[in-house]
Amino acid sequence: MTGPWNADQLFSSNSVEWETPRWVMDLIREEFDLGLDVCASPQNAQCDRFLTEKDDAIQEEWGGLAQGSAVWMNPPWGRGIGRFVERAREQASKHGLIVVCLLPSSTDTRWWCDHVMRSTQVRFIRGRLHFIREDGHTGPCTKGSAVVVFTAWGHGPPTFSVVEKPTPPNKND
Repeated sequence: MTGPWNADQLFSSNSVEWETPRWVMDLIREEFDLGLDVCASPQNAQCDRFLTEKDDAIQEEWGGLAQGSAVWMNPPWGRGIGRFVERAREQASKHGLIVVCLLPSSTDTRWWCDHVMRSTQVRFIRGRLHFIREDGHTGPCTKGSAVVVFTAWGHGPPTFSVVEKPTPPNKND
């Protein structure tokens, strides 16, 4: 692989094509009108409009593509992730966008300190996520995760909260 998606992979598989868990997307969609997924494949896109590796989210301008909606970004979780996070912050500010990101909670990294700490919100996810591959295989994440929200009006420090996976209703209630 070439371009910004060429990164060390988080999972033991050679694929970086892992779909966001449905319950996470359900919570995000309850709050945000997502119109553009900037790190997708046709198989795992979370929006009708999306950018693939070939489209190159690092170079493409997101403002016109988002068409007034929020942007979703679950970038490849490898060495190149900092470029995606920097781009999300830049595009939110430049185009007046809301950019909602699913990121590893790597609080000791340069990209976290330089960009996430200048976001509007950080929502730490309690427990480990299980991502979904195209073939249906799920894989536990080896790191904690956070939903990070960048906006044009928020330049840090962010507000912090914790998100928990909803528990299914008890059938006996």
